[in-house]
Amino acid sequence: MNIEIANVQGIGNRTEQQDAFGASRISDYGTDGILLTVCDGMGGMSSGGVIARDVLSKIMKVFPWKEDFDVPGYLTSISNNVYENFYGQGGSTVVMIHLKENKLKFWSIGDSDIMLLRDGVLSALNIRHEYSNELIIKALELGFPAADAFSDPQAAALSNYIGKRNPVCETNRLLLELKDGDTLLLCSDGISDTLSFDQIAADLMLPVDEAASQMEEEIISENLENQDNYTGIILRYIGSR
Repeated sequence: MNIEIANVQGIGNRTEQQDAFGASRISDYGTDGILLTVCDGMGGMSSGGVIARDVLSKIMKVFPWKEDFDVPGYLTSISNNVYENFYGQGGSTVVMIHLKENKLKFWSIGDSDIMLLRDGVLSALNIRHEYSNELIIKALELGFPAADAFSDPQAAALSNYIGKRNPVCETNRLLLELKDGDTLLLCSDGISDTLSFDQIAADLMLPVDEAASQMEEEIISENLENQDNYTGIILRYIGSR
């Protein structure tokens, strides 16, 4: 097996854990690859945790899938079902990766993150679906200061999420080929909003179990009054060693 995996999860200063995460059977990695998923129930809504766990269950239930399986279409059907059952008053984000051999595919809806550490440089693979990003594009098109996008009261609100009708699913059209030593982090914003890019990069250079422990120690030491639930899955690709 040429991967190493670790995870971290905590409730933060919330009263309920509304994050959910899952991994396909590592024993089936040689034939099916591995699917990793993190779902973050929308905070402040009583059904957030229920929705996140249900979304995760539906995703993991259909794996392994055939090569032509329409993942974005399936996520859309899940989202529309959540909308119909919760009337747009509840939802979840989702980030997923499928790795087989060294080929990586990812999917993202919402503001959870997929990050890649390669050769000591940390990069975000997905774009957060927040209104601030839409406002920045409008700023460029209409010629008003981009800084205004971040001062907008709705800037941090989700523009896409599971629970919205026909959400936009971001995915990489070309498979990403991993290199020996590449390290991936899938996480809810309870990690990426609390820790800096520099902190996350430094943590991901450690052995994966130590990286997970270090992230949790740093989150706890920040002692944020409004610390959100935090969940992360770390995967290191070992290559042919």
